Amino acid sequence: MLLISCGSSKKTTSPGPDGIITVNTAGAGHKPPVVPSKDDSLQIKYAHYLEMEPAQIQNLRLYRFIDQWLATPYKWGGTDEKGIDCSAFMQRLLSEVYGIVIPRTSIQQFFTNWVDKFGSSAYLSEGDLVFFRTMDDKLISHVGLYLNNNMFINASSSRGVSIASLKDPYWKRCFVAAGRVKLAALPPAPPPRPPKGGG
Repeated sequence: MLLISCGSSKKTTSPGPDGIITVNTAGAGHKPPVVPSKDDSLQIKYAHYLEMEPAQIQNLRLYRFIDQWLATPYKWGGTDEKGIDCSAFMQRLLSEVYGIVIPRTSIQQFFTNWVDKFGSSAYLSEGDLVFFRTMDDKLISHVGLYLNNNMFINASSSRGVSIASLKDPYWKRCFVAAGRVKLAALPPAPPPRPPKGGG
């Protein structure tokens, strides 16, 4: 800690928990330090994961969802915070972030007629689905959602809900195709259910 004395005011500089140095001042005429908002912290956190500038993290609804689920354990057939598999995680993410209802399994998600498939990762943009063949007896056995800078979010059997890189040799070898939801081709949303208890 560095302490500098100057007249009746004092300044202290110290690194915060995220490694950012803050300056605290005491005395007349000094403004209080600016405290980062939760959204600022979220942008800084995921900019670090994706090797981007914080200002480039714009879809805060998506990253709030990811932050809520990050490190959730993998469970085959699981659908909640106690354990979830890759396709159920995609179901929940697309439903809660984008209001899109998709089929349950990765193979169904791949072959649904409202997803445009393309083979080259060069055309990926945030929100695209990425499909993988991780089992020899299945054409598609894993799915994730592309974020940016070759990174995607998924629920993997080894790491649970986590961010991975398409450049990783394993994922590069298993990558089959990407898919972009055709919003105009989506089936209509089901009508809202009436409240329980009648009335």
